[in-house]
Amino acid sequence: MKKSKNTPRTSLSARGRLIIDQAIRDQIATNESIHKRIGLNCHPSTITRTTARLCESGWLVDFPLIYPCKYFLPGKQATAAFGLPISRSHPLGPQSLPTEFALLEYTSSNSAQVQRLLPTELQSQYPWYTPVWKFASHCLRRSERKQVLELIRVDLGGPADHIARKCRDDISAQSAVTEFHNMLSRGEFCLVVITGSTSKAAAIQSALESHQWPEGIIFRLAVFVSLLPLLPRSL
Repeated sequence: MKKSKNTPRTSLSARGRLIIDQAIRDQIATNESIHKRIGLNCHPSTITRTTARLCESGWLVDFPLIYPCKYFLPGKQATAAFGLPISRSHPLGPQSLPTEFALLEYTSSNSAQVQRLLPTELQSQYPWYTPVWKFASHCLRRSERKQVLELIRVDLGGPADHIARKCRDDISAQSAVTEFHNMLSRGEFCLVVITGSTSKAAAIQSALESHQWPEGIIFRLAVFVSLLPLLPRSL
């Protein structure tokens, strides 16, 4: 008798599939972020046990974050099942870890409204988008009135004016694109800067105000003190 074969995807529970989907979309996951997104109706220990099982079965792989916390990436099972490069299972470097963790904190804290966009989604929804931006980190913020595309820049500890100049360069890359200016006029584009302290956020705000910007540009500053231990130097 011929044995039936389950595909790797069907071997996941419904909760496990949601966790893997989150780890793929957000590039990184933690037990806390998973609980915020999909586990509010269960005890945090349930999420911890589920991620432990997913690590044991190769769907996730874990690495140290800020003791005693860990972060999760798609494991070898997930990269094979979803056609991801095997590098997605490798530990994140000293710049990519705080960058991805900052984005995770931002999206999981605003999960009812904000979702990180995959590069394919960005290209599909905004085909005119400048190629250099297509692999930058973007989120979509939805409200009852409209949706706003957010370009995310994470403060990794550099001077406030350096960050403001980087933001200026980001905007300059689209300055000649008509569709971009149309988005600005409708209030559908925002540049978000994520940092680790209120004092640094104030310095960045002041630096941004010292530059010239296209009419209609929106800035948002988000502060997560949880980011501080991952930065190369104190903010």
